[in-house]
Amino acid sequence: MKSLLHKTMFQLAIYIIVIMLLVTPLFYLLTKHYYAEDMIDIIEAAQQNLPLPELDLEEDIMQGVMIQFALISCVLGGAIILVTRFISKRLWEPYEKTLQQLEEFRLENGIIPPLAKSDIKEFTRLNLALNRLMENSLKSYQTQKEFTENASHELQTPLAVFQSKLDLLLQQPDLTEQQADIVQSLYEATNRLSRLNRNLLLLARIDNNQYKHVVQLDAVKILKDILPTMERLVERITIHANLSSTPILVQANHSLLESLINNLIVNAIRHNTTSGKIFISMRERQLDVANTSTEGPLDEHLLFNRFYRPSEKVKGNGLGLAIAKAICEYHGWQIHYTYKEGLHLFTVHFDIQTAFPRSEHKPDNL
Repeated sequence: MKSLLHKTMFQLAIYIIVIMLLVTPLFYLLTKHYYAEDMIDIIEAAQQNLPLPELDLEEDIMQGVMIQFALISCVLGGAIILVTRFISKRLWEPYEKTLQQLEEFRLENGIIPPLAKSDIKEFTRLNLALNRLMENSLKSYQTQKEFTENASHELQTPLAVFQSKLDLLLQQPDLTEQQADIVQSLYEATNRLSRLNRNLLLLARIDNNQYKHVVQLDAVKILKDILPTMERLVERITIHANLSSTPILVQANHSLLESLINNLIVNAIRHNTTSGKIFISMRERQLDVANTSTEGPLDEHLLFNRFYRPSEKVKGNGLGLAIAKAICEYHGWQIHYTYKEGLHLFTVHFDIQTAFPRSEHKPDNL
C-alpha cells in the first residue's frame, strides 16, 4: 500500500515519459528540417566535392534551439496539466465516494454505509477512522434512544398510579383547604410530567422509525376534525380558518399528521395574547399557522430544539415544536418560521424534499 504522494509522483512520471516518447518523432523532424538542415547541406557538399554553400549556422542553430525549447516547454506544461488532472480524478475517486456516503449517512437509519475501498494509505486510514466514528456514534445514539424509550415506558405505570392516588386523595371529605391546594399542585405537576413522558415517548418512536404505516390522507379533513376541539380550548382567543375547498392529499401516518397539526395550534394558543387571534390556512399543499403575540421574533436556531422555551411565563415542556420538526423530517416535509408585523408564522410544505427560502407571506386571511 502506497501513500498518496508516492502514487501521484510515480504515475505523473510514467505519464510524462510516455508523452515525451510519443512526441519524439516531432523533435526529430524539427531537428532534421530546421537548424540541422544547414549542417546536412555542408556534409553533402563535402562528400560530393562541391563548394560549400553560404550559410549562417549560428542564427539557424539558435532559432532551432529556441523553437525546440519552446515546443518542449509547451508539451511538458500541457502534459503536466492534463495528466495531473486525470491522475487527481482517478486517485481521489475513492475519497469522493466516501464523502458521498457520509453525506447520505443518517443515525436514525441505524445502517453504517460501506465506504469505497482504496489502495492508498491515507484513504484507508480515513475509512477506518470514519467507520470507528460512525460505529461509536451509532452505539451512543442507540443507547440514548433505548434509554429514552425504556424510561418513558417505565414511568407510565407509576405516574398512572400516582395520579389515581391523588384522585382518591382529592375526594376525601376531611381535607383542609391547605391540604387540597397541595394535592392540587401535585396533581398539576404529575399532569405536566405525564405529558412530558408521552412527548418523549413519541419522539423516541419517531426516531426508532416505528410509524411505518403511511397512507394517503386528506389534510384538510383532518384539520377540520381537529378545529372544534381546539376552539373549545381557547377562551378569548379567536381562530380564523381559511381552508381549501378541495382535498389536499398527502402521504403520511395518520397519528403523526394529527400530532403535527395539534402541536402547531397548541403552540399558537400558548404563545398568544389574552384576546389574540390565530390564523390557520391550508391551501396548495401548504399549512400556515400564525398567532398574535407581544413577544418579538424568536431565535430560529433554537426554536425547534428540544426543551427550548423562549419565555418562562408560558406553560409547556418545550417539546411541541421539536415534535413538529421531527414529524416533518420523518415525512420529508419542510417547516420554517417567520415573524412579520407582530405575527409568529409557522409554515409546513407537504411532500417537498428540498429546502425552501424563508417565507415572506402571511396566510391568505391575515
